[in-house]
Amino acid sequence: MKKQRGFTLIELLVVIAVIAILMAILLPSLSKAKEQAKKIVCLAHTKGLGTALLMYVDDYDRKTHHSPNRGMWDNAYLRPAKATPFSPDDTYAYWGVAYLPYASTKKIFRCPGTRRTDDWPEDGWGITYQEYFKYCSYGINGYVTWSREGRNVNIDREFKKHDEVIVFQDHIEQKLDGIDSDMFCIGPGNSINLTQWRPGSSLVDSYWRGYDTVGECFRHARAADICWLDGHVSTIKETTGEDVPTSWYTGVQGTQ
Repeated sequence: MKKQRGFTLIELLVVIAVIAILMAILLPSLSKAKEQAKKIVCLAHTKGLGTALLMYVDDYDRKTHHSPNRGMWDNAYLRPAKATPFSPDDTYAYWGVAYLPYASTKKIFRCPGTRRTDDWPEDGWGITYQEYFKYCSYGINGYVTWSREGRNVNIDREFKKHDEVIVFQDHIEQKLDGIDSDMFCIGPGNSINLTQWRPGSSLVDSYWRGYDTVGECFRHARAADICWLDGHVSTIKETTGEDVPTSWYTGVQGTQ
């Protein structure tokens, strides 16, 4: 009878080494492909949400909704027997609540690249409440939701160039209040953008220490997906603000 020959130890080690080399070569490519897929999904979400917002303003005399500055969809955080959806005007409501009837599903308000959105730890909540902020990956431009005169924004009256005004974007925060703290431009008296979300701010040093808060704003290989007021979408690479004019948020050229 012919004796069967097995692999020697050396041969097995060679095979394992070859497999390890192939894995080392392939894994970065697979990781990049996965991240690219997330970006494509996110761009589709922002495009769909941009369309939903424009459908809303068409039904409301070209006006946007005055969005609250929170990020929840219902009162599930209180653990009731049955969660009650928030109205668009509720203090805790996410801006998406107003536009949900025009969107295909609540799921498109979540970017697949999201790691952690603002869960308001300074108010006693924090990461243990993250599940209740699951579908709030995009931060809306506060200048598009409330006018400088203190009234609902008519987008045609307030903004002349809709293709040059950001309506919402990838962000850690649910509502971007002003050019001086949480937008990609550099605010008055500052030398860098996103001052509220960088190490050195009281918020980050107290409640977000060790967490890449700026990276959450640029969550796609250090880039952010943006939806503009005319509904088109694009990407902004990570920036400290020198290349982002304030008018992209305010709609006013030369805003300080």
